[in-house]
Order: sequence, then C-alpha cells, then structure tokens
Amino acid sequence: ELNYRAAKKAISSSMFSNASHYLKEGISLMDEIHRESHHRLWISLYVSYAETEYCNGNFKNVRDTVDSITSHAKSLSDKVPAYKTLCLCVGSVKRKNIDATQIGLDVLGQLGEHFTLKRSFVSGLAELFKTKLLLMGKDVDIIMSKVMDDKKNVSDYG
Repeated sequence: ELNYRAAKKAISSSMFSNASHYLKEGISLMDEIHRESHHRLWISLYVSYAETEYCNGNFKNVRDTVDSITSHAKSLSDKVPAYKTLCLCVGSVKRKNIDATQIGLDVLGQLGEHFTLKRSFVSGLAELFKTKLLLMGKDVDIIMSKVMDDKKNVSDYG
C-alpha cells in the first residue's frame, strides 16, 4: 500500500522511473496469497506499473505485465486498463496499429461483440475510417467508463 501511494505521488510529479521502482517493489512484496486477499491492490500495482513502464518506453515490460494481469484478473473490468495500455504501447510502434486493432477486437469479443476480419481490404479500410470519424475528438476514458457503467455489460464480465 505504501509503495503504491509513493508511486502515485511520483507519477503526479512526472517521475515515472521512480514510480516504476516503487511499483515493482510493491509487486515483489505480493505473493500468491496476497494476490487473492488484496486483489484490488494487486491489480492497481500491476496496471500502474504497466502504465509507468509505457511512459518509460519499456515496452517489453508492458507486455509482460499485461500478460500477468490478464492471466490473474478476476473479471474483464480488471483487464480493460491493461488492454488500453497495451494498445497504446503497440500503437506507438511504427506499423503496429493492426496489433492494437486486434487487441481491441479481442476485448470486444470478450464482451460478446464479435467481428470478422474476413473482409475485403477496401471495405475494412472504409469501416476503419468511418469509425475513426465517429470517435474523433472523443476521450477513450469517457467511452470506456460508459461501457463499464452499463449494468448489462458489467454482469457479463463474470
């Protein structure tokens, strides 16, 4: 808990390297028993660690941390912030927007919204631009919070 609070303070001062250090220390103190009994703290430590490692440009650490989160999370709502950070991470690497799109489609599939990728390139590109226009100027956090507030979808997470 103290490491998490110290990390949040470091993040608020844009000291992401220090924040990563505090979060990694906090994570090292959490064993499997604590992961279960303090699940909220465990998720917060890991998600914040992935975010600070993204800010530090340590993309491999982001991927490894997201893998840990997705394999131990109890619900999709625990995973969504990690998926968001992973999308930012792979989207920031040249020509990796397709990977970020696939992550988004996988998450939508977990929500019961399945999309096929077996379309013509032109129709797929048209849909992508149409979606980009619809989302232009929208804040992803606001959109995700509306999804998370939807009682029907929250009950589907498990």
